[in-house]
Amino acid sequence: MSAPSSLTAPGTREHARNLHLGSIVIDGTCPEPYWSENFEKWITGGATCCVVSVEGTSSGDTAGRIAGFYKLLRQNEDRLVLATTTEEIRQAKVDGKLAVVMQFQGTRPIEYDADLVELFGRLGVRIMQLTYNQRGPVGDGCLEPGNAGLSQFGHQVVSEINRLGIAVDLAHTGERTSFDAIEVSSSPCIVSHANCKSVHESQRNLSDDLIRAVTEKGGVIGLNGYPAFVAPKKAPTLDDLIDHMVHIDSIVGSGHSGLAIDYWDCSMATYKRLVAGGTWNPENYPPPPWNFPAGIEDPSTLDRLTDRLVERSYTDDEIRGVLGENWMRVLDKIWSKN
Repeated sequence: MSAPSSLTAPGTREHARNLHLGSIVIDGTCPEPYWSENFEKWITGGATCCVVSVEGTSSGDTAGRIAGFYKLLRQNEDRLVLATTTEEIRQAKVDGKLAVVMQFQGTRPIEYDADLVELFGRLGVRIMQLTYNQRGPVGDGCLEPGNAGLSQFGHQVVSEINRLGIAVDLAHTGERTSFDAIEVSSSPCIVSHANCKSVHESQRNLSDDLIRAVTEKGGVIGLNGYPAFVAPKKAPTLDDLIDHMVHIDSIVGSGHSGLAIDYWDCSMATYKRLVAGGTWNPENYPPPPWNFPAGIEDPSTLDRLTDRLVERSYTDDEIRGVLGENWMRVLDKIWSKN
């Protein structure tokens, strides 16, 4: 990684703009329905692809959500296109459309039936997160104090995900379950959206040992802009977010970071429901409103991240990597098995 610098050379902004416009830009986690109501902002911000969370509370609920998502894509076919391969993401860039990849945050949609992995894979889901904070049939989430590992059912699920060329996602997943999944997975595992505990302590962030384990097998970690995972302050800065990339690079080398800003405008009613049910806790999830890193407060301003990386003297290749090419490399390897 090039040494950061706060100096701005003449013409840096123009260079940054051209670099951003010419790059594959992937936001690796976009909660729905916020994304569905605001996808134009990602287009304004120069995004090439959005990974959108479409899971429901059961298999039936999820099928209905996916059907509604297909309808949204049809209604906006001049601007949006479903992608299940990296080639389709690159073609969307050429065509001036926003590619959309479907993701599950947790395995509730498959309930206790590993065969449903194939059903949802055939429907277009290309990334499956193993747990969401709490204990589930597959294993423990990152908020579980017991930190139990991957279950027998979880082994079946990871095997099916691998067989079908879907990405195993360890975001929100307990550390022991994550290590188990990395060990048994025949493909690289990703962490769609999480930061570094060594930079900012949070149960949702990753230990250095887990970062090493993910990246040693070729995985990528998406930098999460949710403020409580970035820095110990209500309004983090862009540099606070970049600090997590610097740390990852310092322990495993460059090329293992992507973007996954996790933009969401959560209502207080939703927040209280998630806390009451134990899905969130106030220690890791403070109440809204939330301030995403200053400069990229909403998706329409994603290009300012490129500005700041150029100002800090990162190379063009390093910037292209974190904007999207690192995601493209690992996803191409995983999805090509399909």
